Amino acid sequence: MFRILCVLAYFNFVVSDPLNTYCCLEEDGILSENEALCVNPVNEVKKAIRFNCKNTVRLFQKKFNFTVNDNESATIYMGDKPFLQGAGSFCAANETTNNTLKLLLLCTIEEKETNLVLSYCMIVSAIFLALTAILYCALPILRDLQGKSIICFCVSLALGLIILAIMNLVKYSDMNLCAARGFLTYYFMVSSFFWMNSISIQILFRIKRPSVPDYGWRTFSWYALYAFGTPALITIAMSIVNFHPGKHQKPGIGLNTCWFYDKRQQWYYMYSVLSILMAINIAIFCYLSVYLWRQTFLSTHVKELRYKFGMTLKMFIIMGLPWIFEMISTFFEAHIIWTVLDIFNLMQGPLMFIVLVVLRKRVLKALYKSGCLDCVSGLVERYLAIAEDDEEIVQHTIDVPLDDKKHNNI
Repeated sequence: MFRILCVLAYFNFVVSDPLNTYCCLEEDGILSENEALCVNPVNEVKKAIRFNCKNTVRLFQKKFNFTVNDNESATIYMGDKPFLQGAGSFCAANETTNNTLKLLLLCTIEEKETNLVLSYCMIVSAIFLALTAILYCALPILRDLQGKSIICFCVSLALGLIILAIMNLVKYSDMNLCAARGFLTYYFMVSSFFWMNSISIQILFRIKRPSVPDYGWRTFSWYALYAFGTPALITIAMSIVNFHPGKHQKPGIGLNTCWFYDKRQQWYYMYSVLSILMAINIAIFCYLSVYLWRQTFLSTHVKELRYKFGMTLKMFIIMGLPWIFEMISTFFEAHIIWTVLDIFNLMQGPLMFIVLVVLRKRVLKALYKSGCLDCVSGLVERYLAIAEDDEEIVQHTIDVPLDDKKHNNI
């Protein structure tokens, strides 16, 4: 998904009539702040520059190191890695009336129709995630520890997708706003993975310490500190690395594009974090699947844990599997199959809604009792009568540790 958002600013744009190294001649003045025009500061006369591309991006020397070579090419440094910008694909200009070069004006790749389709998929997905969060907030019975975590997960993922869609649909001119959108997207996306990890950990802890549903805030606060706080620290650290002067490996967010400079930076700063979290979740799921299915004493609590484990596993597959393919796709050239997987990745919202609302009888019962499903009451009643709800907890059942040999007949 993020592959479509990387604006590849540094590519050789070949033209039959090469541009002059300078955007504006001395008599034409300086480059306009908002347009690709030369403005004379004395008489305010504007003159168009010769630049054969519709979309441009500005690379400021105070934020990014570059040099203009004698052969009218430019060398741009991304960390300690130099990139050669060919003659005719850029022009150099002044930010003020000083004679010192302050910025480069570069061509960027134009947006494709595929990007628009993917952006609209993000919006649809975010709407379903927001609807899921609203339903869980509105129904008190769902606001237990896991329910609150699901709300935070849906909100984080929805905000990340919405900002991604804005980045793709709305053209940017202010690099500071561009950087803010990029870092917010990074934060919310990483935060959604931390919440997925938190939900897995909750089930792991409940397997040894069964208890009634926790509707308080104390335990949830610790999970919130972990799932919101850790991504915040990572994002702050990455922003410091990004804007600190030097030739180290910078993410590139807000320096020349709204997202990471290239796939290498994505792996270095984002995919590495997501890979660690997914590996931890997979290890937890493997342990839980073996432990739960070995239980011979099928108490109400065991059935409930099995149901929640299955629901969480479905959430992880819906969210994690497309990201795994997204990471794999970074090692290959663009292909239609990756676009199809991108679309599937961006339709997480409707799939999450089906798993967390439509297929969860506890939610349907709460909606039915509140009168929200009166128009389809007959259909809901038949669906709920098919089988018992394994998630329901019988309050008078005595809770015992699942590893108690007396109760497990081991």
